[in-house]
Amino acid sequence: MNGSTFPFIKIVVSCANSFRYVWIRNLLAVLAMVPYITYRALRKSLTKRCAIGGLLIGLAYALALWLQGLGTFYTTASNSAFITNLYFIYLHAYEALKSKKYDYRLAAAVFTASLGLYMMTRPTGFGFGELLILLGSFLWALQILLVDKYSNTNPFDTTFFMLLPALALVIPDTMHFEPFSSKEMLTLLPHMLYLAIAATIVAFALQLYGQRYVMPATASTIYLVEPASAPIFAMLLINEKIEAIQVAGFSLIILALYLSITSKYSYK
Repeated sequence: MNGSTFPFIKIVVSCANSFRYVWIRNLLAVLAMVPYITYRALRKSLTKRCAIGGLLIGLAYALALWLQGLGTFYTTASNSAFITNLYFIYLHAYEALKSKKYDYRLAAAVFTASLGLYMMTRPTGFGFGELLILLGSFLWALQILLVDKYSNTNPFDTTFFMLLPALALVIPDTMHFEPFSSKEMLTLLPHMLYLAIAATIVAFALQLYGQRYVMPATASTIYLVEPASAPIFAMLLINEKIEAIQVAGFSLIILALYLSITSKYSYK
């Protein structure tokens, strides 16, 4: 699902600054969840753990999303997809050093996925945009670790609180004194709604639920389906070309996924 976000992000940040992109995306998601969260609150079903976990996850998420959006403005959707998803390497290293539960399948998955990711996205050069996205990738890794910690909470309750920290980015957006064109925002609204509902609410609720059962390193390898599909969506939506080498890269990522999920250390 999130593989389609890179072309949409590229379109949005070409018209709106990165602060505006993030807070409006999350505001739309919050508004969409208001009926649900109101119902939960009236039933007194919300918990303190959901609120705390959601806010912590949301802080890492908001900063990572902002850096990704800002960096994508200065580079291509494919470069953004490649560098963003380097977080899976950090998480594999973390798991290996922390738990000592690591085998040849997971090591082979890292190598295979790294090669496949490179072939799929074909990044070119390294500049200011790429540096921002690299910093964001560390925050995505932190976000996955926080999701792992709070994965036993209600997924949709936690997702709602996760959306709130990003709303604070309206402050630096206002300080930019950049004109706010309602006509421009209406043009971007379909893209923003997709990013808010499908790629934010649904995607992160599924992430919270799924990480109850798999280790963070394995989850990060599964998430590589996102950049694997990014060039395909980029080709369909913003006319970026896809080549045979990218198809080969996709095959390697699927192989890495198989290696990862068949490891005895992948599951809780």
